[in-house]
Amino acid sequence: MAHTPIQEKRRRQIMDALTRCLLKKPFNQTSIKDIAAAAKINHGMLHYYYKSKEDILLNYIEFVIEDYKTIFEDWMASKTPDFKDPEDMLRACLDFAYHRITSNRDLSKIFIEFQELAIYNPKIKKKLRKAYSEWIETVHILLTRACKEEASVPHISAGLVAFSEGISLLSLILDKDDAEIKKLFKAFQEQFIQYFMKSITQ
Repeated sequence: MAHTPIQEKRRRQIMDALTRCLLKKPFNQTSIKDIAAAAKINHGMLHYYYKSKEDILLNYIEFVIEDYKTIFEDWMASKTPDFKDPEDMLRACLDFAYHRITSNRDLSKIFIEFQELAIYNPKIKKKLRKAYSEWIETVHILLTRACKEEASVPHISAGLVAFSEGISLLSLILDKDDAEIKKLFKAFQEQFIQYFMKSITQ
């Protein structure tokens, strides 16, 4: 069901508040009152929109995926006329994904915690599975724009998403320098593009 402008504004306000809370302390230590205070709304108003803290989290995962899909689709629509060829498109899209998603340490920190929560919570696991499936599907669509449908494209799409997640984890856990992480990603990106373009021209 579509949200009214006021509902959408309030929803974003609550989602942004949860982001700020999660960057300060883990979800399990974050209370409904913490989220309400960060959103600058009263406790009762928060319960009007969401039944529980878990309900907020499940909606948050969906909200983030919707937000980033919209950002990517808008960017893609504005840039498509500028692409010289499929290789140019792939390189630009991977660069965009790296700068807006993979290298976003705040986003990585939050989603790594969600992955841990998902191990013991079937609802969170189901929501994350849907989120990653949509991300893989977006990559799949991108790759098929660069070539005819290939049997290996679904596996390559999943592999790219897995690699991006691994890069995010490395940057957080190993506390790698941004320049070092970017260099690693760039090296992989170029090898992937050359491999992919070669595979579709054979």
